[in-house]
Amino acid sequence: MQVPQVTEEAALAVTSLYPTLLSLAKAYAMLDGDRRAQEEMLKNKSDMVNAGASKNIFKLIWAEG
Repeated sequence: MQVPQVTEEAALAVTSLYPTLLSLAKAYAMLDGDRRAQEEMLKNKSDMVNAGASKNIFKLIWAEG
């Protein structure tokens, strides 16, 4: 599956930070529903992930997109 604005490099950066879907979901959950923080989390963790990709990955995980 391809997510808009997510390059191969960004996807690899995310999977190196969060090797499983569960680990990524737990990281989002730790932000206690702070939507802006959740949307920006990946951008803030890696220079390889831009703001649009970070937001789109969040939406995919939370099934909003």
